[in-house]
Amino acid sequence: MKSIKAILVLTLAVIAVIVFPLGVINFIAAESALTQVVWHDGNETHEFLVGADTVGGFLHEAGISTGTADRLSHAPDALLWDGIEITIEREIEYYVQLDGEVPTRRVSPPGTTIAEVHRQLQQETSTPLVFDGDMYAVVQNGDNLSFGSWRTRYELELIPLPYETILNHTNSVSRGREHLRVVGEYGEKAITTSVLYIAGVEDRREIRSTEILAEPINAILDIGTGWLGALADVNAPDFHYVRRVRMEATAYTAGYCCTGKHPDDPWYGITASGRRVEHGIVAVDRNIIPLGTRLYVENYGFAIAADVGGAIRGYKIDLFMYDLADALRFGRRHIYVWILDEIV
Repeated sequence: MKSIKAILVLTLAVIAVIVFPLGVINFIAAESALTQVVWHDGNETHEFLVGADTVGGFLHEAGISTGTADRLSHAPDALLWDGIEITIEREIEYYVQLDGEVPTRRVSPPGTTIAEVHRQLQQETSTPLVFDGDMYAVVQNGDNLSFGSWRTRYELELIPLPYETILNHTNSVSRGREHLRVVGEYGEKAITTSVLYIAGVEDRREIRSTEILAEPINAILDIGTGWLGALADVNAPDFHYVRRVRMEATAYTAGYCCTGKHPDDPWYGITASGRRVEHGIVAVDRNIIPLGTRLYVENYGFAIAADVGGAIRGYKIDLFMYDLADALRFGRRHIYVWILDEIV
């Protein structure tokens, strides 16, 4: 019996001697099949032994999560080697505020500049944007970046240009009379102004162009200087009349032969209108030309219808002259008479 036990103990010892080295060998083989990875995440460093072949497999096996904007030192499909050091730079979180609205959260890779954020926002909004600050600064975690949209609106302003009134003193118009020969007209000027709005608020404006659309036309006011009996050029541009008529003309004086009055008569030289006779006083048919109407008589000058006569009927006119000889010499003839006043 004792011999049997001795044989069993000896057998177990032999087996143990044989199996133990094999286990150690298998353990060492398994240990050597793993890859050592040194992981750097910010200020933390960790070492891993993994069976994965790629960086992506390592992250999965180690249970390491990454953000969409994190930056890895190696591509996810890169092969691992023993002792590889992998570094991750975590994405930055910041806020963007547009035109004073509620800020929105955004993430970007580390090292992103404000200029890059600005360019991306402009592409997303299709709107020009401005930033009041250093565009080349690097965005930091927690930054609140405020951008303002800007647009330009053009304003067109039409400004009236005043005209001047030119006073033309002329003997082509009888004294005491005025005639607006040319009616003044305002001109017009167009001013185009660009107005810049930032975040909906006017920032500045600038005149872009000035254009004269129409020059003003100056008014011309003819002021009469022609005395009764003064001659004028009827073809002059400032000679104004209402209409021209052909009349049978005679001449008269203040003497008894023409008026039946002597110089000692209190009504001697007084016309039917109460005016005293002078060169330029004419007698008319008041049914044709009312008394007080201003006239211009061919080769006689400016006149005023201020008298009547028994023989003056219809289109007849009697011209006052100082000298009887001049009146007789004038005789009877047909002449043109320009009516200067509107006859109602």
